[in-house]
Amino acid sequence: MRKLLVPLLVALLAMPLQLQAADKNYLYYRDANVPQFQKSREFFDMPNRAGIYEVTLVSESVGPLTFRIARVQDEKETTLAQARSYKVGNHDFHARFDNLDGTDDLIVEIANSNPVSAAQVAVIVVELPR
Repeated sequence: MRKLLVPLLVALLAMPLQLQAADKNYLYYRDANVPQFQKSREFFDMPNRAGIYEVTLVSESVGPLTFRIARVQDEKETTLAQARSYKVGNHDFHARFDNLDGTDDLIVEIANSNPVSAAQVAVIVVELPR
């Protein structure tokens, strides 16, 4: 029963964010599944247009989870924001990604430190108006 409730809760909690993202210029939505004691790195090839983007990560998994947002310029990776969440569900992380020249790409890294269960994280990237 619990295995059915967790994906349902994640979908229901991400729904308002998806609707909000539809109002903005929605670019990406991915579900990341991170096994226990492992990392997931999601690479986003950003469009060649300048803009300001918001990255949102939402999860109902049991923590601790570490979220990291990085800018990729050619071969150089620069951390923009990083946070660790120890919650039991209701993980919510937001970071801004300014791509003013339109030449940078984005990496979202999620680390799951839970020794018992995998983490399911919704990754949403939207373009904000200037």
